[in-house]
Amino acid sequence: MRKSFARSTAFGAAVVALLLSITSSLPSLADERQSSAQVAMAVPLTGVVHSEQQIGNKNFVISKTLVHASPEKVFDIVTDYPDAVRYFSNLTSCEVLSEKNGVKNVHFGAKAAGLMKLDYVLAIDESKPGRIEWTRVKGSFKANEGYWDFTPVDGGRSTLVTYAKYVDPGFFAPRMFVNKALRDTAENIFRDLKHTAEPPQVAENSFAKKVIK
Repeated sequence: MRKSFARSTAFGAAVVALLLSITSSLPSLADERQSSAQVAMAVPLTGVVHSEQQIGNKNFVISKTLVHASPEKVFDIVTDYPDAVRYFSNLTSCEVLSEKNGVKNVHFGAKAAGLMKLDYVLAIDESKPGRIEWTRVKGSFKANEGYWDFTPVDGGRSTLVTYAKYVDPGFFAPRMFVNKALRDTAENIFRDLKHTAEPPQVAENSFAKKVIK
């Protein structure tokens, strides 16, 4: 799986490493999907759009960006667990432990701002087209769930990538700090993803202005 690095307080760093557990969440989260037409209007080519969504009693941070690569390529990178450590800088290890009925149990080791080490297992469901969902099995933190969603844009030449995450650190922490850490982490994950998925000249010139139709 893939994940990335982050900052903010010791707690923020921990959540960040936790976030490195790239992949998914609950069926009810499917409502968050957008059409490619909406994407062009909502997500700037130069950055990330964040929002929050209350699902049950859980406050998810929803982050979106455009990646100039096909949904298939982006999906393959996110699910290339053997190479995850090469792609996502905050991961120290990644291993598929088992697979049953289309769900993989994947173990992640991560570092949080170089100060602490995290260790957790996620149940990752890749059975839905263009979507990856995950929940925590064991390890760091009390809850860790979310999803990736990959919507084709510009005739499939680009992808609207949605990364949604809910984390319960297992100890008291103001939700505003937790959500800030999640937003910061999503941006770092997207940076790693774009660096891997996009042609070098595109990744280096991410501020190029263009209208997606």
